[in-house]
Amino acid sequence: MGVSFSALWPEAEVAVVNDLEEAMASGDYQTSVLLADQLVARSFAAAAGLLGAMTEAPRDPALVAMLLGLDGRRYLEFRGTVRDTRSGREVDPPRALSAYAFAIEVRLARLRVGA
Repeated sequence: MGVSFSALWPEAEVAVVNDLEEAMASGDYQTSVLLADQLVARSFAAAAGLLGAMTEAPRDPALVAMLLGLDGRRYLEFRGTVRDTRSGREVDPPRALSAYAFAIEVRLARLRVGA
């Protein structure tokens, strides 16, 4: 049995995590990066929601990253990987793993401020 980080996410997102981990295991690094982006976006949206009604919540993901205490360089690296992936550039295993690691960092930061 392999290691899974799906226990970190709510039930509604476990399928995305499982798909990401399957993509990583099968060498589909482009898909894994795009799924990591989904997880990050959902965690950012949930964290922004803690600040008030959706009309009052910050819409800038960089601001949400800062409020969660995430490293700005890691966020920029992640965004660059996602941008490169969407533009069709090849993604190597270290970059794909780094993208997933960032999604895990975001989820842990989100858990620290309240589930």
